Amino acid sequence: MLFFLHSVDVFILELINLSYHNFIIDNLALLISNMGIIYFWIVISIILYLFGSQKGKDVAKRMIIILLVTTLITQLVKILVMRPRPYTELSNLVVLGLETDYSFPSGHTSTSTAMAYLLSREYKKWIFMLIPIVVAFTRLYIGVHYPSDVLGGFLLGFLITYLLEYFFNLKILKI
Repeated sequence: MLFFLHSVDVFILELINLSYHNFIIDNLALLISNMGIIYFWIVISIILYLFGSQKGKDVAKRMIIILLVTTLITQLVKILVMRPRPYTELSNLVVLGLETDYSFPSGHTSTSTAMAYLLSREYKKWIFMLIPIVVAFTRLYIGVHYPSDVLGGFLLGFLITYLLEYFFNLKILKI
């Protein structure tokens, strides 16, 4: 069963990663992928805090807390699972970036999912949820994750945000 799941993982990865590549698409994928890094969301939360309404300031505070918790838990799971990056196992991939940590779960996907889900809930604009979908796709396209890595990152980011928002709403956690 595990062999079959790994085969599906590799098939989907290769389908996306070995697709059409050119200078513009490759650089666009690298740029979009950066929407999953912690610094991107710190800048967004600072802008929201400085220029937003009172609600924006409250959301920005929640963003920072959720961002830190998501990053910490994601890194802990990476250390526990210790899954190698796909480019260390598959020699045919087009690799546009190298990462130094483990592959599962995708930190870019967990971070972008956590932030997009929070923004979607607070501002009732579900269009934000396109961000982690596109980020997850780029992580496959640039060859640094398996599909199950980005799925795990998506689920982790969603779960962490859902739970922290639940505690914020119950006033168990205060900002």
